[in-house]
Amino acid sequence: MKKEQLELESAGVPGRPGKGAAAASLALSLLLALILIFFWEETRSLDFIISLQPRSAVVKSLFRAFTFLGDDQFFMLFFGVLIWCVDKKAGLRTGVVLLFSGIYSGLLKELADLERPALPDIVHPENKAFPSGHALTAVVFWGYLAAQIGKTGFWLWAFLAIVMVSISRLVLGHHFLGDVLGGIALGIPFLLLMLYLIPLPAAKSRCKTLSLPLLTGLAVAVPLVLAVIVPGPDAPKLMGLLAGAAGGYILEGEYVKLAVSAPFVKQVIKAVIGFSVLFGIVVGLGPLLPSSVHVLGFIRYGAGGLWVTFLAPALFKKLKLTA
Repeated sequence: MKKEQLELESAGVPGRPGKGAAAASLALSLLLALILIFFWEETRSLDFIISLQPRSAVVKSLFRAFTFLGDDQFFMLFFGVLIWCVDKKAGLRTGVVLLFSGIYSGLLKELADLERPALPDIVHPENKAFPSGHALTAVVFWGYLAAQIGKTGFWLWAFLAIVMVSISRLVLGHHFLGDVLGGIALGIPFLLLMLYLIPLPAAKSRCKTLSLPLLTGLAVAVPLVLAVIVPGPDAPKLMGLLAGAAGGYILEGEYVKLAVSAPFVKQVIKAVIGFSVLFGIVVGLGPLLPSSVHVLGFIRYGAGGLWVTFLAPALFKKLKLTA
């Protein structure tokens, strides 16, 4: 009996790293942190970033493709595919991890308040430089997926994606080396935290005892409060998306219950319809509900989240886009 228990403990919980993997990851995070501490000025060398700037348009396009793997737009597309075509629970968990990763990254940027490389002809995002949000989110997103899937091949892809997304931020001139190293170093412990916290069995059992109106209200109210108290330009958008997605997920489970499995052609139709409307909400409504007005950005992204988890599944069921 003790031998079987030891085997189970050494194997770890599915989707969670073993003690050895967690220790190695934290050691890497500590090593990168020490590099930043002792070589801070060297990691913020503008000459180094200038030396990496590509002369070829083809090379620049290649690295733009890699940086897309760390963009919000890519994550929203991936989130939609998971919800509509693969696994609704896995999609929501991944979405929650992503959104809190964005909040975490935004908070760190506000605290550090460091500027991006001053390079001619490069238009930077509005937020600050340290840590690189792309590098941090790539670590969390691809690491989380790799841990859930548990396949060696996907772990190799996750490692490649994290490395190439991080390098792309340097080559495209949006970050100093220290920003990228900081994103990786700070992303690793956050990834481990998410792997150990999500899903929370105790929290799920407590949720079952709550009424539908109360549960839906909490799903919207908690992100709304966070959108007000968390600093940074991205918090209202991210929390709006979380509020809409979480509230919609609860309503979908009660009133729609879409079966995600379907023939390939129907899956493609779902993706085309879903992404077209999502693009219309998030991008098309931008001039009417600008993110510069935080409450309007919250509403717009909230509508996008509601579409992904509730309205789109309801439409797909109505159109009989199931197996």
